[in-house]
Amino acid sequence: MIKNLKKLFLILSVISISYTHCQENLENSLIGKWEFKINIKDVIKNSDELTKFEKLAARTFSGVIKKALDKTQILFDFKKDKTTAIEVITSERTESRVVFSWKVDEKGYLILNEMSEQTDVRLGDTAYWKFSDDKLIPYNSKEKINNGILLIKVK
Repeated sequence: MIKNLKKLFLILSVISISYTHCQENLENSLIGKWEFKINIKDVIKNSDELTKFEKLAARTFSGVIKKALDKTQILFDFKKDKTTAIEVITSERTESRVVFSWKVDEKGYLILNEMSEQTDVRLGDTAYWKFSDDKLIPYNSKEKINNGILLIKVK
């Protein structure tokens, strides 16, 4: 009986250490800058939050929005203190402010939480992000990919 308890304790210890190590690796690979990429047409097409009329209006102006986005670089800077600063870089200036806290949950998903209700930055129905090589893929609360949005690790 004691041998079995020792074996069980050993197995649970190894599993716990492996889980902690895996989570730390994900967190360490997250630290740094990630570029926010958006395909406005895909976002509009796949949005559950817009009515048909709003989608039509958004598609009408999608070309103008795309041109503005092409001139803008948006970076998510993940820091070791588990905060994320958003950097918006245009030809005129660069702005940066911390707007999210982050954590990697027990499933290995990245969870971003707004640090203030007053923030202008919203990620819609993005519940979590999954790691995929040097990319982060957003998923909504129904576990469906938010098409048209992506974070790519800046090397």
